[in-house]
Amino acid sequence: MHDTIIDQQELMERIGGDMELLEELLELFEEDYPELLASIQHAIEIQDGESLKRSAHTLKGAVGNFAALKAHALAFELEKKGEAGDFSDASTLLTQLESAIHEFKDALKALAPSV
Repeated sequence: MHDTIIDQQELMERIGGDMELLEELLELFEEDYPELLASIQHAIEIQDGESLKRSAHTLKGAVGNFAALKAHALAFELEKKGEAGDFSDASTLLTQLESAIHEFKDALKALAPSV
């Protein structure tokens, strides 16, 4: 598991140091991620591996845009759980993913107070 919240150097390279772009990306993420988390939760509840895989994969890509390494690693774990149809600790991983998302959003705000 990756404990680094954000790879700041990678993030800055991805956005070309454009803090306005970062702000726009975060706004889009804020609109989309609650629905993705709800989809993951629902997939776990009904033990739908394909839905878990798909929703976790989408969220993995979204957090990956921010070089949010910890959240990305957790979403990838959930994606693999869905692919394997393994729900044994999926709820725990989801809780950890929710925390990691809050951590990376806080880290972004520290990095760019205007965000």
